[in-house]
Amino acid sequence: MAEPVPGVPSPQSQITPEAADLAELRAARRELDEVVALIREVPGYEDFLAAPTFADVAAAAEGPLCYVTPAEAEGLALIVRGDDVEHVPLPELTTDEVRARVTGLFASYDEFRPREDAAPTAWELDLDAVTRWLWDAAMGDILGRLTPHDGTAEDALTLVPGGLLGLLPLHAAWTADPATPTGRRHALDVTTVSYAPNARSLTAARKIARERPGHTLLAVTDPRPMPEWYPEMPYTALDTMAATAALPAAARTLAGEEATVAAVRDALPAADVLHFACHGRADLAEPLDSALMLSGGHPLRLRDLLAMDLRIRLAVLSACETSLPGTELPDEVVALPTGLLQAGAAGVVASLWAIPDLATSMVVTEFYRRWRGHGLSPGAALRDAQRWVRDTTNAEKAAVWERDLEAGDGLPPHDVADALLDVVTVREPGDRDESRLSAWAGFCHVGV
Repeated sequence: MAEPVPGVPSPQSQITPEAADLAELRAARRELDEVVALIREVPGYEDFLAAPTFADVAAAAEGPLCYVTPAEAEGLALIVRGDDVEHVPLPELTTDEVRARVTGLFASYDEFRPREDAAPTAWELDLDAVTRWLWDAAMGDILGRLTPHDGTAEDALTLVPGGLLGLLPLHAAWTADPATPTGRRHALDVTTVSYAPNARSLTAARKIARERPGHTLLAVTDPRPMPEWYPEMPYTALDTMAATAALPAAARTLAGEEATVAAVRDALPAADVLHFACHGRADLAEPLDSALMLSGGHPLRLRDLLAMDLRIRLAVLSACETSLPGTELPDEVVALPTGLLQAGAAGVVASLWAIPDLATSMVVTEFYRRWRGHGLSPGAALRDAQRWVRDTTNAEKAAVWERDLEAGDGLPPHDVADALLDVVTVREPGDRDESRLSAWAGFCHVGV
């Protein structure tokens, strides 16, 4: 090794911090490339992390597949139908405007606590304003391209939202319409709206759905004990009864102290339908740490689920309260539902915010009726359940659940119909108590 020459800087001493950082990045990239190359040698993972081709996107677009993203000057939607691509310019959907809307909405959400009947909170007023803006900025123009000349819309639309749009309920975008029960027409009134993180995940989800039709249920309900800051969910049992009645042949329930992380992990591989009636935590800064909160307040994290190689027809995340950040937001979002899709679920029904417990039970109960009882797809079943819960009066709900009690056909089960009937019969008959956005619009469907 050569001796240093006095007065002459060594080559190492001349390396700037910037150059050192660049060398570390290049080394990390080489290491990543080597790992990816090894993964691609595993059968079935030949395309791991490969850039999608248009053939991948076209193959995924069995129905309209819409990429929608904000940009600095103006946003853009690309509606893909097979080999056909339609460009939809969205002048109002700028990056700065989306960030401002999301930041404001999350700031007011910090003050929100779900209530069954109360005057609108500041967050609910902000939610109304954001979803109204979403119609003008994006969804109105997109939905306008789905309506053929006969005036009927295409059956379903899958959205791939870019950046922070993934945090907003595009399916709840609305415009005034005095002909509707609530005076509003929402995006999901026009067509079934589902979400996907990308085209390849949608193709993989369809394959899983064909292989795992969904017969074996694992229900995880009301884990106990929980830290005191997690609110009680008194109607959680109704959700689980509706789920087990929908899949009675092969249902397993883990409740209370039994709902531990270890027990749930052990039971997951045998199930192809998951029903979680518990709290959740979304970590937007470290998305792999987003979690379902189980007994003792211990998290079942997304990174744990990704390591399990699941094959699930549907995961229903019922009454999960999402712990959202304030104004420090990332540029891209990996949510728990999209992460579950990557982990091996064909479809996920989940909530974007903390929904009142009673409204959750109504939507979930009616969802299972339509999915398992009427044979609708999960996306269509959720849409129909949300619209029914939103638009019916208390008297109309009571009439349906009274008929269910008389029929006794099991969907919803007797105890669920009876409990819900007890609630709505003491309300004002003509009121629509679940019509506000916070009660029904938080649920969304991801995948197929």
